[in-house]
Amino acid sequence: MKRLVPIAVALSLTILLAGVAMAQSLANIHLSDTPDGPAMTQFPSGTAVVYAIFDYADMKAEEPIKVRVYDNYGSILFEQTQNYTGSGTESVATAPSGGVFPDGRYVTNFYRGQYVSRTILWDVGEPVAQPAATPTPAHVPRISQAKDFVLPAVAILLIIFVVWAIRRVLAAR
Repeated sequence: MKRLVPIAVALSLTILLAGVAMAQSLANIHLSDTPDGPAMTQFPSGTAVVYAIFDYADMKAEEPIKVRVYDNYGSILFEQTQNYTGSGTESVATAPSGGVFPDGRYVTNFYRGQYVSRTILWDVGEPVAQPAATPTPAHVPRISQAKDFVLPAVAILLIIFVVWAIRRVLAAR
């Protein structure tokens, strides 16, 4: 019975730490023409500011969240990184240096740490014609879906390693 106590403690701590890390999240990510407005992806010609809005929850440590806007050619028009702790809603006013967004297609990426959490395509002026969608096989996860499995996978591998290490120590006695 004494041999199981260290294993139980190590396993409990690992599960607790993995749970805390997984609880931190971004949600309700969208763009709008007002700081607290509804989700939009089509903006009128002459738009000077687009608001990048998101909810963040249970951020235990100051974690950087970056908002980056690209034009249709891949040039960065706007970038802001800010650290967040706790829970709340953020509205980031994105604006180009030239005064207004020229008519065309834009991309806004939301990064949590160094990973993209969400990508939103949006237009100013008339919508840009989109090419026909290429079907993606159902078994190939999108990157945003695949990264959701990284933390649980790391937690499981950590648990396996801790159990293996404790068994080796106990077997050496």
